[in-house]
Parts: sequence; structure tokens; C-alpha cells
Amino acid sequence: MVEDDPQKLFTEACLHGLKARLCEDVDSLDSYLPPQVAAMARKVAEALEAPELATTS
Repeated sequence: MVEDDPQKLFTEACLHGLKARLCEDVDSLDSYLPPQVAAMARKVAEALEAPELATTS
């Protein structure tokens, strides 16, 4: 099982987080992933979010 191997858990979360960010569908993570993987994938997706550039006046 994925939960037994931290490296597999992290890898799966990274892949799902990247996919969710690219598809702009982060909310769907909870519908098909185990809670622990979904939480990590959500963090990955948030980290991949493009920062907004500061505007100068």
C-alpha cells in the first residue's frame, strides 16, 4: 500500500498536486485520493501556484 512507504506517498502526492494545479482542479483531490495523500497533494498544488507580481505605483 502507498501508506506503507513514505517515498511512494510523497511521489504520489507530488504527481497528483502537479496534475491538479495544471488542470486548475485542486478541489477534486479529495474526491478520489485517500485523505493523507489528498492533503499532501493540496500542499504541493498550493506551492506550485504562481505568485502574483507586485505592482509599483
